[in-house]
Amino acid sequence: MSSLLSARDLQVRSSEGLALSPVVNLELNEGEVLFLRGENGAGKSTLLKTLLGLHKYFDGLFHFSIPQKDIQYLPQLGTLHFHLPLTLRDLLGDGEGSHPLLKNMDLDKKWNTASGGERQKILLSAVLAKKPRLLILDEPFNHVDSESTLQLEEALGSYLKENPQSSLILVSHRALTAEWNRVRVLEIR
Repeated sequence: MSSLLSARDLQVRSSEGLALSPVVNLELNEGEVLFLRGENGAGKSTLLKTLLGLHKYFDGLFHFSIPQKDIQYLPQLGTLHFHLPLTLRDLLGDGEGSHPLLKNMDLDKKWNTASGGERQKILLSAVLAKKPRLLILDEPFNHVDSESTLQLEEALGSYLKENPQSSLILVSHRALTAEWNRVRVLEIR
């Protein structure tokens, strides 16, 4: 079992030097799920952005042992009220429309009329089709009904089972309902 990510004394800071997260030490091995949990404003999303190189102010060290191309990130769907003149199918690459998450979905539906669950299923299907070694999901269950939440969790569980060399970092306010192996919870306060 090899490590995909290690972080030592990692603390996210603002551009003015204020601490935006607690000090984090972690080792993420292949096949593991790291579940980041905490209140709004605790620094979970900013921690993810730091790991992805999108936020540059931090103390400590972190290192990925896999190439950047093997990492997929699905950011938080903040607002659902933006206009995209596309269908759901348009957001999928060639051959990506066969994922089980998309079963019985109208892929010709316009993005603007799709529900939060439909949108999230499309986005998750597209990143899973790339077969990432590390999948980083920020609040994937926001704007999603309970049935879609269960479908998303099942799809993630199946992916990890079929790809035991892959790992997942997941930020969520809600507890997981699916039974997954090797889940570690990191509380961000």
